[in-house]
Amino acid sequence: MKLNRFLLHLVSGVALVLIMGPIFVVLLFAFSSADSLVFPPPGFSLRWFYAFFATPEMRSAFILSLVLAFFAACLSCLLGLLAAVYVSRRRGAWCNLLQMLFMAPLIFPTIILGLALLLLYRTIGMATLPGLLIAHVVVCLPYAFRAVVAALQSFDTRLEEAGRSLGAGPVKSFALITLPLVWPAVLSGWLFAFIVSFGELNVALFLTGPGVVTLPIEIFSYLQFQGSQLVVAAASALQVMIIVLILIAAERIIGTKRIVQR
Repeated sequence: MKLNRFLLHLVSGVALVLIMGPIFVVLLFAFSSADSLVFPPPGFSLRWFYAFFATPEMRSAFILSLVLAFFAACLSCLLGLLAAVYVSRRRGAWCNLLQMLFMAPLIFPTIILGLALLLLYRTIGMATLPGLLIAHVVVCLPYAFRAVVAALQSFDTRLEEAGRSLGAGPVKSFALITLPLVWPAVLSGWLFAFIVSFGELNVALFLTGPGVVTLPIEIFSYLQFQGSQLVVAAASALQVMIIVLILIAAERIIGTKRIVQR
């Protein structure tokens, strides 16, 4: 028993180091006062954050990523909620097929998805920004859909039936009874969708264009052509900080336990 517990703690510790180690290194270099990658840093400074916001391309990419992630998460949650309500109240092979289609982006290679959307957009003449938003919604939809489906599958539909027996219509009973009960799942799905969209790189590689560049693409391009790795470290640190702030807000609103359960 003690050996099993020791092995469990050892594996957990190694996993934690592998996950948090790279993030810690990025944060460490983001606050470095050195002109290049030096470990340990000779001092700590905000110079690279100033350099980040002083770079127009980085600044505009950061703002675009935030706006794009917000709208992609909202649309994903709306579509995921509607799809989850339909699927959870139907039975049969058709519903199983729909669930598989909604979850397909999780297992479908995003590079192939990006290439397919690029060819489609060129054929129909889709503008860059709307096309990128649609692509982000497609990538984020499984997270929102799965979170809400899990909540609705454990939902007691007799509560809605009781509301209808008291005179409420289908829409009103859903809005006043079902939605408040599954709202934590919707918010959890929004959280994951925002995080996925904010860090999306593979699909965006095919769909971004002049004036429409997300932060992950700008970081990727900066490393290739500019070579200022500490500015990139500051950009990555900002991504981490945004995600941490969202997680803290979600924990305050719905609690960490509910987030993990979804």
